[in-house]
Amino acid sequence: MSRLRIILLLCILSCQTVSAQVQLFDETVEKKECPKGLPYDSLSNMRLQEFGTLDNYKFTFDHLIGQTLMFCGDPYSYMGNRDFKVGGYYKVTGTLPDDVRKGLYCRMILRDVETGEKKEEGDLSTAPFNTRWVVVGHYEKMKSLYVGKKYVYVGTKNVFMHYDWKKANGLISLETDTVTRGIAKESVWTCVGIQVKPRKMGDDMELDRRSPIVLLFDNSTYGMHYCYLEADNGAPYETLSKGTLPYVCGRFQVKSSYDNLKLISAESRAKRKAVLTKKYGSFYAGLILAGRVRLGMTKAMCEESWGHPDDINRSIGSWGAHEQWVYGSSYLYFEGNKLTAIQN
Repeated sequence: MSRLRIILLLCILSCQTVSAQVQLFDETVEKKECPKGLPYDSLSNMRLQEFGTLDNYKFTFDHLIGQTLMFCGDPYSYMGNRDFKVGGYYKVTGTLPDDVRKGLYCRMILRDVETGEKKEEGDLSTAPFNTRWVVVGHYEKMKSLYVGKKYVYVGTKNVFMHYDWKKANGLISLETDTVTRGIAKESVWTCVGIQVKPRKMGDDMELDRRSPIVLLFDNSTYGMHYCYLEADNGAPYETLSKGTLPYVCGRFQVKSSYDNLKLISAESRAKRKAVLTKKYGSFYAGLILAGRVRLGMTKAMCEESWGHPDDINRSIGSWGAHEQWVYGSSYLYFEGNKLTAIQN
């Protein structure tokens, strides 16, 4: 056998040996980057934006650059109000890296709108930002969504709420500044305004994480009341009951939508159930009667369940036709005629 043939044979045997080796289990998982610098969504107040790898999240307020904030006070923090003016406006002009040595995170560069003075904001944790700052764009968005509409009081039974007798979670009388109990269900209220309630010592809000935005409601029997728009975890109450008609302030539903769901008698309920079952089948009829929506439902089903939306935003592109239906601060997204996403 020639020298060349021996070399070729050894190469072939070597390749066969390698290809026959046992492959070890690969435990590595592809780390996806979470984008930084997404646009600001006015449905949320001081909501942090996450970026980095899935196992190494970081947080930033980059999406707030260009937004104007109002300072609402922070009497309970060891940092106090510092040199910010309660009720003062500050524009976010940039962000800064975390200062681990000083223990300051989620740092922002702010410019006093009145004086033009440059200031910096940061804290030991991410929790206090939502309680002491209000984004003006968020305030205006909430004003457009709620003020001037009629609401039905449905109680707090279906919303996860801690201690509705506390000011942080209650419906508070403007006259006495105390929580009113025993309000009649299905009483009709009108949202007459939206305000920001600055923090102060003794307001029983030491442990909450909500923004200081309150909605003002009026009723001919109970008079003027106010309540906080967000739950004590800093998220809007409307996000706590997925797939249901939104619970504004954890206790109200838009009257027009509520009336659409309310059936006057068992007879009319049975009649409507029969009609819905014939149109959509028993499964979807049950969801509609319960005031719920689910992915895959048609536009007609969703409107039967939640009523006509407050607004409809349409977009058409090479990917097809898309619609966004607005119900307060809840959104339904459609591709063609199918519900593809629910955002509370």
